[in-house]
Amino acid sequence: MRIFFLRSIKTARRALLFISRTAAVVAVLGGLLVIAACKPKPKPISYEPPPEPSTHADVDEPTKKIPADLYKGMPIYPGATVDHVHKPKGAMREILFSSNAQMPQMVGFYKEELKKNNFSITSSLIMPARRTWSCDFTKDGRPGSVMLFPSDNDRSRMTIDLIYEMPSKQEEVLREPKEDFDVEGPGPVAQKAPNPNTSN
Repeated sequence: MRIFFLRSIKTARRALLFISRTAAVVAVLGGLLVIAACKPKPKPISYEPPPEPSTHADVDEPTKKIPADLYKGMPIYPGATVDHVHKPKGAMREILFSSNAQMPQMVGFYKEELKKNNFSITSSLIMPARRTWSCDFTKDGRPGSVMLFPSDNDRSRMTIDLIYEMPSKQEEVLREPKEDFDVEGPGPVAQKAPNPNTSN
């Protein structure tokens, strides 16, 4: 009987020891879960593209005056009004005009005036169904283009889109300085000077 009692006490102790160890493990795991739950969750990374710049905000010059860097002799359709003079983008500038004229008359004007003012037309394309015409040209090594198309705001008006390369500041530096020399000869002073090669 005593042996049975001792065995039951040992079994009870083992059970208690197992229960206490299990309870300790459960308590530790529970504590870890509570700590993990209290940590702030990282915010998900989201990519938002930067806002696109509007086409006409802060890109216009303060005035609608024709810039001085435009080609000399550049034809501008008679009666056309300046809508936008854009600030340069790199080496290029864009000017937008509008006119009440019809496309055939405008195309004829630009073809004739560009040739008359020594512009070299490199290509042109007309699309009568869309009422558009584009022309690429060069002058003094600077490329440019003019495009005609109906206005977005008023389809009865035509937009003239002129894009051109501005003159490079280096062009002025690389040009040879103008030299004015006397090419008529040495003049009377040189004739009076004695010639060391002649003997008396």
